[in-house]
Amino acid sequence: MTKRLWWMIGAMLLVLALAFGVWWFWGKPQGPLQVKAGVVTPISMQENVFATGSVVPVSSQEVRVLTPGRVAKVAVKVGDSVQAGQTLVALDTTLVDAQVAQAKVSVEAAQTVVSTAQANLDELKKAQSAASTAGLSPDSSADGAGVVSSLLPQFLSEQNSTPQESLVSPVVIRQAEGALAQSKAALKQAQEMLKVAQVQQGQLIHKASMAGTVVEVNAQEGNLSSVQVPLVVVADLTQMNVEAQLNEIDAGKVQVGGKVSISSKMLGDASVQGTIVEIAPTAVSKTSIQGSASPTVGIKIRLEKAPLELKPGFTVTIEIIVATKEGVLAVPQEALFQEGNKNYVYRIQAGRLEKTEVKLGIGNDTHQEITSGLNSGDQVVLNPSNDFSEGMQVVPEAGSGGV
Repeated sequence: MTKRLWWMIGAMLLVLALAFGVWWFWGKPQGPLQVKAGVVTPISMQENVFATGSVVPVSSQEVRVLTPGRVAKVAVKVGDSVQAGQTLVALDTTLVDAQVAQAKVSVEAAQTVVSTAQANLDELKKAQSAASTAGLSPDSSADGAGVVSSLLPQFLSEQNSTPQESLVSPVVIRQAEGALAQSKAALKQAQEMLKVAQVQQGQLIHKASMAGTVVEVNAQEGNLSSVQVPLVVVADLTQMNVEAQLNEIDAGKVQVGGKVSISSKMLGDASVQGTIVEIAPTAVSKTSIQGSASPTVGIKIRLEKAPLELKPGFTVTIEIIVATKEGVLAVPQEALFQEGNKNYVYRIQAGRLEKTEVKLGIGNDTHQEITSGLNSGDQVVLNPSNDFSEGMQVVPEAGSGGV
């Protein structure tokens, strides 16, 4: 019985202790909740857009082929400096060389036919002119016709015409003119065929279209050329662009001509300045295993002076200044919270919290412009918690109060 009594006494003492603790916590008067606060004051603000991009040459040339062919010669290697017109790579031209030679023979043969037709027409006109001077006509005597016949070319006998008949009839002249026209047409066709063969021959010898540096060589002598990758790539490494993708919100803030600061691990603490020269007219969405990503808009930035440390393909960080304002009312970003599509702060009014809707302007990493809802000198709570509520009694912590 004694042991049981001691257990009962211990239980009663525990209950009394808990009751005393509850009374001490809830019965003791509680003071205002201390909060970290800031004062709304006018400041100078700059809004920036941050993104990552890739360094690319302003100008480059890729040597590609539509159909594979045997590589006869690779005239350059990676790192070589080349000039415009310099041969980069040549494919086997054996077949097209034969086609060019055959086309040249055809042109020469067609030119001979034109020369012969022209000579025949000239002689015929001379004979007609001589007959006209001698006063011959269709009824002229045989003697007169004999005089004329001595001036006619072999062409007349091939037409089975007598000198008198040829002279009095324009038919033979027109036939000779027609033969000349046909021979000229044949010559032109042969010349065009030669041009085609020469173009095909030239397409197998690939030359640099610009001065630059060879940055890629994928061709090997004796192997077939690939159609999937360029045989040779030449780039101008003295001028560089940066290409980047911006989300929908940031893309709406930038414009052509905007100034950009470029930084990279390769540059250390230094930065390179650039200018936006192009903004894509449409947004694109890349599809991945996880599905379609949010649409992005491509931009192109021209670097004012590309340092040698920035190589094509390097990743850089870009900072775009999209807005600058002086004397704007702003609050720290940590003072804001959202409910639905609206933005709020807790303003301290007469020692109590007042939930206040605000309208936002430009912003940066640390501050947000307030276009309506607050006045200069207002105190706002920083890092408000879900336990805060309208009318709660608060007091700013010592030392807090500035934006």
